[in-house]
Amino acid sequence: MTARKERILVVDDERDLREVIKDILTDAGYEVFLAENGIHGLGLAKSVLPDLILCDIQMPSMNGYDLLNAVKIDPDMGKIPFVFMTGVNVGPYDLRKGMDLGADDYLTKPFSTDELISAVQTRLQKKQLWQKFFDMNIEKAQTGFIVLLSNELHILVMDILEHAQALRAGMDLSPETVRTAAKQITLSGKRLSRLHENILLYAMLQLWVNDEEKIRSLRQERTASYRTVMHAVINENMRAHDRKGSITIEGNDAALQIAPADFGKIIDEVIDNACKFSEPGSAVVITAAEMEHSILISIRDEGRGMTEQEINTIDSLMKAGVSHYRKEELGLGLTIARTLAELHRGALSIESKENEGTTVSILIPKATDR
Repeated sequence: MTARKERILVVDDERDLREVIKDILTDAGYEVFLAENGIHGLGLAKSVLPDLILCDIQMPSMNGYDLLNAVKIDPDMGKIPFVFMTGVNVGPYDLRKGMDLGADDYLTKPFSTDELISAVQTRLQKKQLWQKFFDMNIEKAQTGFIVLLSNELHILVMDILEHAQALRAGMDLSPETVRTAAKQITLSGKRLSRLHENILLYAMLQLWVNDEEKIRSLRQERTASYRTVMHAVINENMRAHDRKGSITIEGNDAALQIAPADFGKIIDEVIDNACKFSEPGSAVVITAAEMEHSILISIRDEGRGMTEQEINTIDSLMKAGVSHYRKEELGLGLTIARTLAELHRGALSIESKENEGTTVSILIPKATDR
């Protein structure tokens, strides 16, 4: 029996571009469907349920933002990866708007054949990873609860961000209180979006810790420069938390035996936590010490600290049988960071006192010679 080809829906009002993309993707082994605007695209999406949607932003009848929103709120299509194809004149606000509404990626026109194929393959591989998880017969009530909660959060996030964008679109005519409310809704939506992603990742980690093949695969990955990854994470957190200049890093560079994305996730969760629970003007100090086989990274904040109960919650979240959560946003992120470190033969420990700050120590193996 011949396996079904993966389906790609291309939505763009430029006929020549649609045909070129169809030829490229057809040659690459995909089944391609074409639509000249958002209304046609939405109808096709509902009928063929594509594995991926490539969509222009500016189109007649229904633009890309409206199509994206219609797809994401539909229970049958909400998990379909959505990639915008944008012109070079699209501003950063327009890009950010699409990402806030749920777009997975962007391709800037004109793009090469390699860029197109790479974007499609990357998003389909990510979709397959999540689908593998959802298709499994998971008996643990704890994990089933997480899946249910993640779906509810996804709908909530889309609703918050949709209304926030509507408010901000009328910013010039709105009073200051409305603008402030729109900003807060947007910030809350982004926090919920992060929590939504963490819930799914946490559920995946529940499976990975018992998958020896997956663990061996993870441990083959390398980060050539841990400082490069950390600087990117630090800059993003300083921007997100308005902490310019308050996060510093000391230590020599080294290669680590961990994928850059996994290492970045560990550092991001710890720094994000430090920023959330300390004053904006206070320092977050990162130091790295080179050991014989590992790098020890310490992240120290001057925040409110953590109670013993909060630290114990982080320890217990990965244990079977835990069916309730307290302070999810705090415990879940650090639990993910600790688990990722341990999967790579590393460790994460927490030292904290209330009203005196917190130090998180992360031990990651140095890269081995190949």
